[in-house]
Formats: sequence, structure tokens, C-alpha cells
Amino acid sequence: MTKESRKTREHKRMKEMILAAARELFFKDGFEHVSMRNIAAKIEYSPAAIYRYFRDKEDIVLQLRHEGIRKLFEMQSANNDPDPFVRLRNRGRIYLEFAINEPEYYDLLFNMSPPSSCPPEKWFENSSEGFMRFRENVRECVESGELGQVELDTVVATLWSTVHGLAALASSGRLKSNLPSLNMDTLFEDVLDFIMIPAKTRKQQEV
Repeated sequence: MTKESRKTREHKRMKEMILAAARELFFKDGFEHVSMRNIAAKIEYSPAAIYRYFRDKEDIVLQLRHEGIRKLFEMQSANNDPDPFVRLRNRGRIYLEFAINEPEYYDLLFNMSPPSSCPPEKWFENSSEGFMRFRENVRECVESGELGQVELDTVVATLWSTVHGLAALASSGRLKSNLPSLNMDTLFEDVLDFIMIPAKTRKQQEV
């Protein structure tokens, strides 16, 4: 039993090493430019031996995507405040934290296109749940009446593109290097407050 447990631990350790090396290389060089041989060289392992752990490069990148989705889901799982506006602020802040702290996973989940060999339905499997929760959160905010008379999907598109744009700039480091005075801890809340100014004016005009 001890020997089997040790073997299992070693197998898991090797898979984690391969995934970590692949994640770094995909982020740095791009998926299409990385080979199984490159990944093997990164961990000083034989290319043939990697196939004992993964079928091919597509298998590796899909497992990395699933791991990234799991990480982001875990970060968002404690965001359960009854106030939808508080949840929305928390959701955006967590999304930015993920992009800044996990740029390689962020790139895999939100910037990388499906490999030509991978069917889109397989690539996007399990990735829509987070968006649907975000949309439901925005729906609650709209139905509160605090935003005035607005179309749900207009608000969703505005907030989605805003937080994604901020995250893309933050994960690349360009946001902080070009705007060093920004408070990254409150950035989404500050931007959300700015976006909400027209909404508050619109509501006042409707009264």
C-alpha cells in the first residue's frame, strides 16, 4: 500500500511539473509554437516519457484550462453577499486579482483561441458557468431599479468589456506601468462608480 501510494504521488508530481512547464511556455511563446519536445526540455525529461502522462499537446492545454476554471471558481465561491451590487463589485475585484496573480491561466481562459485541432464545444466546455452567474448578478442589479430603465444585455456588455479590458491591461503589466498612481485594490470599484454616474443621472431624470 505504501509503495502504491508513493507511486501515485510521484505520478501526480510529474503531471504537475509538466503542466507548469507547458503553462509557462504557452504563455511566453504561444501554443502553436510549443512542441512536446520543448515541454520535455523545460523539465529535462525525455519527450517520449511525457506521453505516459498526456496524450498530446491538446490534452495538456485542456487540462490547464480546466485547472484555471477551477481556480477562478474557487476564488468566486465565497462571493455570496445578499446585496447584488456588493456581489458585482466583489466579482470584478476578484476577476482582476485573478488576471494579475495568475496571468498565464488568465491568458489561457480568456485570450487564447481554440487550437485548430480542438472542437470549439470541447474548448469552451465548463467555461460558460461563470459568465451566466455574472449575467444573473447584473440582472438583479438592473431589476433593483437603481440603474434606471436600461436593457439587461447592454449593461452586461458594458461591464463585461470594461472588466475584461482592465484585466487584460493589468495582467500584461501595462496598466500599472502607464498609470502608476492607480490603486489596483480598488480599481474595479472606482471604475464602476464612474460608469454608474450616468445611470444615477438617468434615474433622477425618470423620477
